[in-house]
Amino acid sequence: MTQALDDQEEIICKCFQVSEKTIRDTITTGDLSSIESVTQTCKAGGGCHSCHILIQFYIDEYQASKKTIEQSFVKEKSPSLWGKLFRRNKSTA
Repeated sequence: MTQALDDQEEIICKCFQVSEKTIRDTITTGDLSSIESVTQTCKAGGGCHSCHILIQFYIDEYQASKKTIEQSFVKEKSPSLWGKLFRRNKSTA
């Protein structure tokens, strides 16, 4: 097993024995954005709450990567014909 796989198998929620991989997969699969939704789905964070900071970190990482992907697909709108004419007339006035 590689180091990266070993790290993802690390138990993050000690109370319910939930691994980093399970938490990350739960967030991604369910498109989750809150600790409460992660807890409802896989129980991580439902005990002593000491893992909440890591769960929130994983959520933030996922949301940031999602925004980056969405932004790469957003194209700048080109002005319509009327917009071009209006802008041209506006600048010559």
